[in-house]
Amino acid sequence: MPFITFIYKVGKNHKTYYGKYCFNSISDDHEGLDNEVEYILEKGLNEYRKKNNIQELKSKIIIGILSFSSNHIIPTYSTSNEIKCFDFYYNYDDKIYINGKLI
Repeated sequence: MPFITFIYKVGKNHKTYYGKYCFNSISDDHEGLDNEVEYILEKGLNEYRKKNNIQELKSKIIIGILSFSSNHIIPTYSTSNEIKCFDFYYNYDDKIYINGKLI
């Protein structure tokens, strides 16, 4: 199964966050890997903010792709322990984690 690892910044905040987006397939005619990640990242961040009584994001999210990996040659499986390592994590089961916690 393919995955994308990325960094992102929210608005004018200089802090860099790390994310991983694991998915079942990707179209070969996508409009950029950063655009593939953007929808689910924004959705997850807004779910987290809503759960914590924080206003929905109005700032722009800037995404930088670090890597894209597919499983055509080498298995890309990792254990669930890595979830705790990322600020944002979307797994193959459509679950979103922020700071290692399921939202």
